[in-house]
Amino acid sequence: MKTIVSAIYMTAMLVASVGGASATSWIQASSTEEQVASDPKPKVVTMNSTDGAKNIKMDKGVVTVNEKGSYFLMAAAQVGGKTKGLVRMWMRVNGKDVDNSNTEQFIADASSTTVLVCQGVAELKRGDKIEVVYSGSESGVGLVVKKPAGEPVVPSIIFSGWRID
Repeated sequence: MKTIVSAIYMTAMLVASVGGASATSWIQASSTEEQVASDPKPKVVTMNSTDGAKNIKMDKGVVTVNEKGSYFLMAAAQVGGKTKGLVRMWMRVNGKDVDNSNTEQFIADASSTTVLVCQGVAELKRGDKIEVVYSGSESGVGLVVKKPAGEPVVPSIIFSGWRID
């Protein structure tokens, strides 16, 4: 009997700890659109799919949080292009570039692609807007889409974010 009560107690503790670990706000969004530079000016990354979300909205790449708190944010882009060149990617909050958030990847030739990741933790207020921004040193480099036969699409970007407090 003591063993059964102990097992029930341990199961209840496990369920309670897993339930307490769930995020109150989260999002995963992506884009199936190619987004390559036509000039070196920064451009906001667009996203055409909200793959899942709770308490966070996305409209054409603008992510809006509905709760104050600390958030982990990550953008992973498939970068490549029609030529060689440098691709950079960073985040903006409420139209202002986030300090020290820029990342870069050199594309060696038109046949190569790689994943460029930009991530960070931010203290956000209800209504704050997050955007991912990119630039290309040469016309034709940027975020690319791949559609392998018999497999899921490789989106140009996958954006994930969740409240951590």
